[in-house]
Amino acid sequence: MGHLKRFRGSYELKLDDRGRVKIPARYLSILEEQYGKEIYITSLNGDHVLMYPLIVWEGIEQSIEKIPVRSPEIEEFIDRTGFWGNESEVDTRGRILIPPELRNAGKLHETVRIIGKIDYMVMWNDELFREKAVSGEFGPDKLQKVSQLLNQYSGRSS
Repeated sequence: MGHLKRFRGSYELKLDDRGRVKIPARYLSILEEQYGKEIYITSLNGDHVLMYPLIVWEGIEQSIEKIPVRSPEIEEFIDRTGFWGNESEVDTRGRILIPPELRNAGKLHETVRIIGKIDYMVMWNDELFREKAVSGEFGPDKLQKVSQLLNQYSGRSS
């Protein structure tokens, strides 16, 4: 398959009157080339939308299946992602329909922000995203923790 491309960066988008959003061309080409057009749309709390290429979501499900006795947290994860979840497919114009219940819960009405998360995408109400996710400081303690994790999984020492 060669070098994998990643979903990265963010885009401000508009929902149409039917609740569809056009996936940015860069993300759409990655999706189609590497994963296909099927997407699993879900959420954990209803405040934002998780959009997994279906093959990536199936990998998460396979990992869950290997757990012999599931913790209450895993069961709650399954319940929440199942409650909000829908399989969908990108249409011929590169749009995806966000289910009405999820649009309402996440206050996704006109302007939304889609953020690349390497192998999946997240959609937020732009104002809510700025308020919850990027307000405050990402200080040295957090950066040190991220560096340690990155070093741990890259095989480098701290």
